[in-house]
Amino acid sequence: MNRRLFWKIFLPFWLAQAVLLGALYLRIQHRISSEHPWWIQPERREMPVLADYAANVYEKQGQAGLSQLLDNLSLQNRSKFWLVDASGHELLGRPLPERILRDASAAEKSEGLHHSFEANVLAASTTTPKGHYVLIAELVPPKLSERVPGDILWTLKLGTVLSAIICFLIAHYLSKPIERLRDATHELARGNLDIRAGENLGNRRDEIADLVRDFDSMAGELRTLIQSERNLLSGVSHELRSPIARIRLALTLARNADDAERSEMLDRIEQDTIQLDSMLEQILTVARLESGQHKPRFEQLSLNDVVDDVLHDANFEAAATNATIAFQGDDDIQVNGDAGLLRSAIENIVRNAIFYSGQGGKIEVRLSKENGTALISVRDKGPGVPENALPLLFKPFYRVDDSRGTTTGGMGLGLAIVRNAVLAHGGSVSAKNVVPHGLEVELRLPIPSASQPTRGSGSHRLVQTTGTTT
Repeated sequence: MNRRLFWKIFLPFWLAQAVLLGALYLRIQHRISSEHPWWIQPERREMPVLADYAANVYEKQGQAGLSQLLDNLSLQNRSKFWLVDASGHELLGRPLPERILRDASAAEKSEGLHHSFEANVLAASTTTPKGHYVLIAELVPPKLSERVPGDILWTLKLGTVLSAIICFLIAHYLSKPIERLRDATHELARGNLDIRAGENLGNRRDEIADLVRDFDSMAGELRTLIQSERNLLSGVSHELRSPIARIRLALTLARNADDAERSEMLDRIEQDTIQLDSMLEQILTVARLESGQHKPRFEQLSLNDVVDDVLHDANFEAAATNATIAFQGDDDIQVNGDAGLLRSAIENIVRNAIFYSGQGGKIEVRLSKENGTALISVRDKGPGVPENALPLLFKPFYRVDDSRGTTTGGMGLGLAIVRNAVLAHGGSVSAKNVVPHGLEVELRLPIPSASQPTRGSGSHRLVQTTGTTT
């Protein structure tokens, strides 16, 4: 797997740590090898005494004694000693590099020590009755492991390894959910709408986790939308097939029927045609509202009048099942809205309530002001709906029971029209089950700040219509 992001995270982090540790290493080395390093101070303090002693040995014992002394003072790969006279001649006749002479001259001018890249040169002069001498010593720095106090070197080594491990874990932690997100995106592109990228995130809370959860939310919404599209194709084809089949059958029968039967067939064709027209109108209404093509015609209107008109028409439908509609409303409530859209929304809710209340059902409709909004509540005494279906009721083509047709619950477009109509007015709609049974749907619409004069003087009015009242 190509883990480019992993390496883009890991390498800069680890290189930064390595550079930091390398800089620390160089700083320690420079500090230890600086102008007056601690490890050279004993020899530096002893140089004047050693110079007097070496001159004395040379004058008394000659080259043999001096050679033995300098050999005893020198350490293999660590230090070398020379004794020179006033003319700069090495008294044992050994070759003395010109660099050493220059460094020795510089050392005499800087408290007996000259530090260079190659080594540290010490020089101490002494004068006797027989002449002037200079003792020169070249001290090669010991290995860094010998000069670094304690376990600093091991600390640097372990720090490099530990920083690599930590950077690896950080890079893995940051890149793993993004890899999952990429894989989930590929699966989603292949048509797997059930794929989710955040299944193993646990309680992780950061921007990447939020991105993965947003992706999962998007995938869920996409699945719902595509399922709605599928439901649309399935629902429309199923719902339109029946009336079209009946029309075709009626036309076939009408060709060979007598006048009385032909008239009956034509009535049937007209009824199915009206049903088809109603279905197509609902589909177009939902499509226009969701796409924003339908622009509401806002005007100042009385919400009480709209509700009264809806209940007046609903009374005739309630009469078929001997249902009862009770209405309780506040004083005249003025809103800015599209009368046609609001009427359609309220009518769909009331008709649903009548249908599911059944024979002799009771429907309660309430209109009131609440927290600066107009509240329309429609409550029935029907069976209600499963709790997990409540958030889906207002989605297009959703039906609690997919087996229901237009004769047993419609196409699932009525409440979608309600939702889109209310949203177009800047309001909201919700549904909840009521105890012991039934469903309550609430519409909330904003009330303009500049309210119009109200009609009537009473605080409440109670209107009850029954299935037999006109």
